[in-house]
Amino acid sequence: MAEGTEGVKVLLGNQRKGVLTLTLPIAVALFVQNLNNIVDSFWVADLGQNSMAALGIVYPLYCILIGIGNGLGIGVSAAIARNIGMKDHDRANGVAGQGLLLTFVISMALTIILVATAEPVIDLMGGGDMMSECLAYGLPIYLGAFFIVLSGVMSGMLRGEGAARRSMAIQVVGAGINIVLDPIMIFWMDMGVAGAAWATVIAFVISSLMAFYWYLKGEEMYIRLERKNIIRFNPALDREILNVGLPESIELTVMNFFNIFLNMFVIVCAGTAGLAVYTMVWRIGYIAVIPAQAMGGALVAICSAEYGMKEFGMIRDAYYFSVKRSFLMVLVACAVFALCAGLLADIFIRTEDMEFMHDEMVIFSYTMAGFLPVFAMTFVGSSLMQSLEKAGQAMFNTLVRNIIVTISYWIVAMVAPSLLGIGIALIIVEGLGGIAMLIHGKIVLDRVERRAMSTVPT
Repeated sequence: MAEGTEGVKVLLGNQRKGVLTLTLPIAVALFVQNLNNIVDSFWVADLGQNSMAALGIVYPLYCILIGIGNGLGIGVSAAIARNIGMKDHDRANGVAGQGLLLTFVISMALTIILVATAEPVIDLMGGGDMMSECLAYGLPIYLGAFFIVLSGVMSGMLRGEGAARRSMAIQVVGAGINIVLDPIMIFWMDMGVAGAAWATVIAFVISSLMAFYWYLKGEEMYIRLERKNIIRFNPALDREILNVGLPESIELTVMNFFNIFLNMFVIVCAGTAGLAVYTMVWRIGYIAVIPAQAMGGALVAICSAEYGMKEFGMIRDAYYFSVKRSFLMVLVACAVFALCAGLLADIFIRTEDMEFMHDEMVIFSYTMAGFLPVFAMTFVGSSLMQSLEKAGQAMFNTLVRNIIVTISYWIVAMVAPSLLGIGIALIIVEGLGGIAMLIHGKIVLDRVERRAMSTVPT
């Protein structure tokens, strides 16, 4: 039954059809994730400037947890799909079990570190004047680190066996729970910004339990969670996961770590109100790049299985297909984003202490829409390298790009401090960064294919 699941058939079938089949549910999952973040901002906006800025201060740390979970999830997804391509069911089961064990160890260590360093880190990030709001939002997130990371790993596990619709389901249910709980816990239970954090954690708990239920029930699933694969470390399987998962986790962590410094420069340029606007526009903007993120997620599973089969022609075709389709879809989404800039500013600028930022938000939205279509290509190029077990190359590319972005923000803060200046820096640097990642992905594919072909016996 396992070999004949619908997900496995998708992974091993036509590459373009496979990418499209997996992209839609991944896109829906990403949309509700981002909608989740926007809903948090929508409700917290009624609490005033400090609460909104507190979300912006803590958000990079929250995203680091998400990034680590997604990074490990991509490692697990790629390893499972690769073993499916090699027809090794037992090893795929082992990968899943080790993914859960790694999740527990890593998330527990993160919780201890984040809680112990909460105050000094927030102060370093420029949140000293909003310490109470930042801690109220941050501590629940830190305590829920295990379930935040676990959700990403379970989603990756499901995508790895081609069960993208189930992966979508746990994200949709989690987001729905958070959206319902937000106003209840923030206002009705009078928890303020802490209510938004606890609603998020509860949503992650329930979505993770859903995935566990499917695997423990065992019906129509390729992967089997076996006790022997969870209770002790298997170095060979851990290396298989971390070969992709560790660089990808570092890549996503680096992006969010640099956001800490970027936020500090934004505060220098436009104050805490400017940071609130900057954070809101980025959250909205990430909805526009969902097609590229979703195709990237589909590409990891499809190309990993094809890499296991050594079908490089299929990998190349899937990559070019994903680049073209995702760019066009993001371009359309950004056009809609720009057209709705004024309406979005009306929705999110609702308190008196934020009214003066209305026009700034509109202008920054225009600049965001200007660079996102090209920036979005970083997701596709990075995903290709992950599927080829070259996630370290994508990590290096991301590190260089973020260093350059940080330098550009510093220059803006010193020379012409404004949100518009930040937007212009993003258009230049992130636009070039997207092109660089696409070219880098093609170069890596060429090298891997040549190396593989040179080892084929004649």
